[in-house]
Amino acid sequence: MGRPTTVGSPGKRLLPAIVSISLFLPLLFSGTAPAADVTFSSKTYGLFYQRELAGGVKDRYAPLYEYLSADAANLGGKPLSFHFYGWGRADLAEESGSGRTSGEIGSLYMEYLHPQGNAQAKLGRFFLTEGVAMDTIDGAFAKATSPVGLGVSLYGGVPVEYTILNGAEEGDSLYGGRVFFVKAGFTELGASYLKENGSPGRLDRELYGGDLWVRVASGVELTGQASYNRTAREMASERYAVRIVPGAAVDISAGYEAYTYEGLFRSALNPAFVFPTVDNNDQVRTIFGIVDWEFIPGWTLEVAGKNIRHDKSDPGDANRGEVGLRYSYNAKKDVAGIVAAFVAADRDENEYREYRAFATHSPDKLRLTLDAIAQQYKREPIAGIGKKNAYQVVASAGYQLLAALQLSGDLTYTQSPIFEKDYAGLVRLSYDLGTGTGGKK
Repeated sequence: MGRPTTVGSPGKRLLPAIVSISLFLPLLFSGTAPAADVTFSSKTYGLFYQRELAGGVKDRYAPLYEYLSADAANLGGKPLSFHFYGWGRADLAEESGSGRTSGEIGSLYMEYLHPQGNAQAKLGRFFLTEGVAMDTIDGAFAKATSPVGLGVSLYGGVPVEYTILNGAEEGDSLYGGRVFFVKAGFTELGASYLKENGSPGRLDRELYGGDLWVRVASGVELTGQASYNRTAREMASERYAVRIVPGAAVDISAGYEAYTYEGLFRSALNPAFVFPTVDNNDQVRTIFGIVDWEFIPGWTLEVAGKNIRHDKSDPGDANRGEVGLRYSYNAKKDVAGIVAAFVAADRDENEYREYRAFATHSPDKLRLTLDAIAQQYKREPIAGIGKKNAYQVVASAGYQLLAALQLSGDLTYTQSPIFEKDYAGLVRLSYDLGTGTGGKK
């Protein structure tokens, strides 16, 4: 498994990927007629929020976010495509992050997909999910499957570390691969390997993994994933689950998962996983079960349970039970529901009750939503604050101005043991455009 993604400055080593793509692009169009199916998306978010802290202190923030993505398929009439995604932030009031501006290029890569679907290749910056890999890299990826279902994937490049903390340095290289067997609709199993070299040595990461999906009978599926961290010399994570769908009205899932903070997370990159905030030697084990039952068309009952166990007495163990009722209407475009959850724990500060209600309404080009949640703790989560309850209400409205242009906004009110009150307003402007070869929109 990869480390948690954190937000910060853009990766500093994207230049090799950009140069590789710029050298590769002229080859796409040699001897072919220009052709492409292009889509473009721009999402602008204007956020304003005021936070009232204990003692009457008020902080006001007004960050402006811009998210851009672009895709071009069938380049030169070939099974080649180009993909881009990036974002930026500028503060119009007090600083809401590290500095008044920030942003990053999330992805920028060329992709090849074989017409029969049995081969794939990427070059540039992209997010990689292959076996034990879950990382953003500047590099290359290739995958191929034989007619009998045996396949292999290989990747290599430079890991993109968006935030480096605690004096650590960026990883120098990351590479690995996966061998697998797949029979469409019946099974897929694989074995994978990942190696990241870094300096100092605590950033080195070496993982071995296995994954399995199998349909054992009609409506019964088994999945499994496990990874071993050779650097930490322990199992990093395990997850095994069964899903049973006896009919269109019932969906049952159950499983077991376990992980260790030392094996799964790289504490050098995120202070949330640095002792004493979290004990890296702790191991977490979870048993869960979920039942969805549409007992009347449009009406669904959901019942869920989870048992969470920690090796360490702090934070201790807990059991969570949840029951909810949902109603789908307006040709399943809208949904309303209520949910109640109860958490029993061996430490009072981790025990609470949770209630939620939500609804949407979509007449024509307008969409309205309302979501409210309340948490009632047995004891105040933060000692000395004297507050045991938390509340949040979010109201949203969106309108389709044009076929490719949508305007929407949120109003949020929050009260919690951490601060007295929090008011937030969000305005979104979304523009999506697509055009095909020959000018077809």
